[in-house]
Amino acid sequence: MIGDIQRLSDFSAEDLESSRALFEISTFIPTPRRFDVWTCICGLPVSYALTTRLRALVGSVQALLPPGTRTYWVDPRNYHCEILVIKRPDEEVPEPWLRETATILDRVSAVQPPFIIVYEGLVITPDGTVIAQGYGQLDELRSRLRASVPVASPRQSNLAHISLGRILDPIGQPQFAVLQAFVKASQGEPCGTLWVDTVKYVHERQWYMEDQDVVGTFRLGTHQS
Repeated sequence: MIGDIQRLSDFSAEDLESSRALFEISTFIPTPRRFDVWTCICGLPVSYALTTRLRALVGSVQALLPPGTRTYWVDPRNYHCEILVIKRPDEEVPEPWLRETATILDRVSAVQPPFIIVYEGLVITPDGTVIAQGYGQLDELRSRLRASVPVASPRQSNLAHISLGRILDPIGQPQFAVLQAFVKASQGEPCGTLWVDTVKYVHERQWYMEDQDVVGTFRLGTHQS
């Protein structure tokens, strides 16, 4: 598991700075910055049942935050699970490789059987990131893609998580303790499942899929006997 908030007493300004750097926060409602990202994902959207449960968890977190806390919450239509990032904003990938990756994704997807990701509980990281924890057979597909796309970003998550939003301000020790208790109680609580039978290649122009083009959608297991 990535680092969580259980050993902290509140969000620190230093930890939150990395999250704030992703947003325009001159106004009360933070707006994700525009960056150039190419990535392979599943979801966008996820199922109605999973979306409904995740929205309920977000609502519970919102209710625990003091008035005036700056936050950003992902549009539920944009919920997705990252599989492999091809290009991050600060990385250079030759244009021919960005185009060729679609062909590679099609080929790799064809031999990958569909699978299920199960989501249980929340994690909130020290930089304020709120995610749903996923467990499943994503590693096999991710490994195949890594081996097939040598230009992919070297910085890859090993989680099957869905990003739900970010908390961008400290909330004070008493309320932080309440938030910690809620996160701990959520561990192991079922949120729903994501049936992965397609993957999408996405050109993202703004964080959290606020502005994106789906370059291609590829069905899994089309060459399975």
